[in-house]
Amino acid sequence: MINLTAMISVFGMFVSTAAMVIVLSGFNGIEQLVKDLYRDFNADLVIVPKHGKTFSIHAVDVPQLSKTEGVDLVYDVIEEITMLKKGDNYVFATMKGVGDSFFESNLIENRMVEGTRQARDNEVLIGEGIQVRLRIYSTMGFDNNFTVYGLLRQNKLTVNQQNAFNPKGVQAVGIFRINPEFDHKYFITPLAFAEELLKYEDHRSAIEIMVKPGYTDDQVKENLLSVLGDNFIIKTRYEQNELLFKTNETEKWMVFIILGFIMVIATFNIIASLTMLIIDKNKDINTLASFGATPAFIRQIFFLQGLFINFSGGLIGILVGVLVCWLQQTFHLIQMQNAIVEHWPVIIKVEDLLLVFVTVVTVGVLSSWLPVRYLVKRHFGVS
Repeated sequence: MINLTAMISVFGMFVSTAAMVIVLSGFNGIEQLVKDLYRDFNADLVIVPKHGKTFSIHAVDVPQLSKTEGVDLVYDVIEEITMLKKGDNYVFATMKGVGDSFFESNLIENRMVEGTRQARDNEVLIGEGIQVRLRIYSTMGFDNNFTVYGLLRQNKLTVNQQNAFNPKGVQAVGIFRINPEFDHKYFITPLAFAEELLKYEDHRSAIEIMVKPGYTDDQVKENLLSVLGDNFIIKTRYEQNELLFKTNETEKWMVFIILGFIMVIATFNIIASLTMLIIDKNKDINTLASFGATPAFIRQIFFLQGLFINFSGGLIGILVGVLVCWLQQTFHLIQMQNAIVEHWPVIIKVEDLLLVFVTVVTVGVLSSWLPVRYLVKRHFGVS
């Protein structure tokens, strides 16, 4: 009976520990997936005006930005909501006009599902969601032509609103797939087209910057602060999507805490096992005491027994958790249907394994030392 209880205790620690490793690795995979998705569309750093929606490009020393340490790529951005029309189909979408550096880079290359990543003159790249809503069946032929209506800032809306909009015909030469949010929201145009459509002249919505390998976003941000004045804000990739990353991080640690409570509950089996073991070894304890064994020595015997149960289940759980994650990474056992990735992403981090191990040690020490000290004193008067 004692052995069965001990085995149940080991199994409880094993399950809770393995669950911790697998769940934390799963959240790591989701976080990295989100970073990768946004990396193909959002820049590492974005410079926006502190006040207002746009700013004059002459207010920023762009050549100096390009020379700043850690800066790899700089391009202007004009971003505005527009209306798209093809036949009887209307779609409201956000136009992102970008400089030539964007098209010359490989930023969106891996997300193209059809056509080219290059857009010139009146050519545009559209999200897959916009493609479906406009019923553009191919980037080849006449079917890929539609009209973009841009709202002119200097013209006021009137009963006859035709003068407030500037229509321009465009041709979709590429279709990208990033995630449903972007695919239904954005289309990409050359900067000159966006400037002409909206009559922005020398005004811009933002300046986007890509960071060189070996530099962090925060490092380059600090370098850029000395170049820009007080009228601009620099946002890192994390700050651009702060709510999303914080939500994922909060969910990760909330689940960790819940699994920690499950682990604590599992230790009640260990307490029961130690209680039964101490009662069963009544004669042995008295024999040891008659031979001169100290109370500390007797407590240490049962304390080590409790630690052995905890560590056995914990270490086996960590190893099995790592094995399950490795199998998922290698063989993609868990598939994701109708998702942006084919299988559930998993990333094992050493710091997470250390955290789980420290948790196992802490719970093991507390669940062994306190009960043993109380039980030995209560049943045998050894303090």
